[in-house]
Amino acid sequence: MNSVDTYEIFGENYTLPSIEDEASFTKRRIIMESTILFAKKGYAGVSMRDIGQHTGIKPASLYYHFSSKEILWNTVIDHALKLYFLYHNNLDKTLKEADSFEEVVQIMFHEPSMMRNVFACYAFALIQTEQFSDKLAGKTYLNVFLKYGINFHKKWFDTCIERGLVQPFDTGMTATIFVQTVLSSITLKVQETLDQELPYDFSEIFDKLQDCIMRKALIPKI
Repeated sequence: MNSVDTYEIFGENYTLPSIEDEASFTKRRIIMESTILFAKKGYAGVSMRDIGQHTGIKPASLYYHFSSKEILWNTVIDHALKLYFLYHNNLDKTLKEADSFEEVVQIMFHEPSMMRNVFACYAFALIQTEQFSDKLAGKTYLNVFLKYGINFHKKWFDTCIERGLVQPFDTGMTATIFVQTVLSSITLKVQETLDQELPYDFSEIFDKLQDCIMRKALIPKI
């Protein structure tokens, strides 16, 4: 395994999850920089030449690691998936330390709102923006970002009910609303990074949704 496991981007050190055995630092850099370009301009708006010019990597080296834009795109999507699962693994560990339903909800909202790794936001946002125009991105968004994310949070809501931390409520609908809200907030965080004016203050929506979930937990499931 390559000894280099961090990469500085947007002024922060990003810990690289394993992409594949013996992945070189140059290959990792291509993946990261391509993720940003794809998130900003979309798959169709980025060429291999653009990536080479943006990274300063010569065409021969670029095509040595990725023989086509399609192969690079598939690798970028795969890397975004690794980040998504890594995020939920870390969240799962934190949630296991919670002693009350209120603490569980606070952790669920705290983690995405404090996501300082802007690169991860780009990785998640590119899948959302390309889900309707790219088949792989669409499958990834539906089967992983939505389905996996919703099941993950529903599991934790159900666990709280089983542990007697809260009375039964519609955990499926609550998890669906929560995940869709979080994914939307990630896209907005990317827009904010690009110095774009945001249409609304997402922190206010997070606060209202958190209050809504707490109220739902007080209403018995019919």
